[in-house]
Amino acid sequence: MILTSETRAPVGAREDLFYIVDLRPEWNRNPYVSFWRPNDAGYCYALSWAGKYTAERVAEGGRYYTDKAWTSSKGPGRLFTRFAVRCADIDALGVAPDTEGRGRIDGNAGPVLRQSGAMRNALRRLRYRPKPLLPANESQNEGAAV
Repeated sequence: MILTSETRAPVGAREDLFYIVDLRPEWNRNPYVSFWRPNDAGYCYALSWAGKYTAERVAEGGRYYTDKAWTSSKGPGRLFTRFAVRCADIDALGVAPDTEGRGRIDGNAGPVLRQSGAMRNALRRLRYRPKPLLPANESQNEGAAV
């Protein structure tokens, strides 16, 4: 399922939570997309094990939660390799993990996102773009009559 502007709810609600997607090129052969666990503590495939981060934490984390890396396989250029995507958008893409073979997950926890170029591109399109935080003195003057 590919999400479009018609099927996605607008981002920006206070209750929005985000998964941190990690698309390192060296992990492209893994069976599933990797996500950060809660409190920046490791990686996982199963969304049931992934951490959920607030928009405020993503914005405060800056480059720690959003990174672009040089890609040699596609020539010169940079692609987003680590970024936040709204949980609701990711959850809509989830599928059950394999029950046998390389993609088997302990306890059959799931759902997961299957690794593919199309999935990586879809996730990059869904990337959360936080607004820059205003310094304290600017936010106090916001909306004041000039």
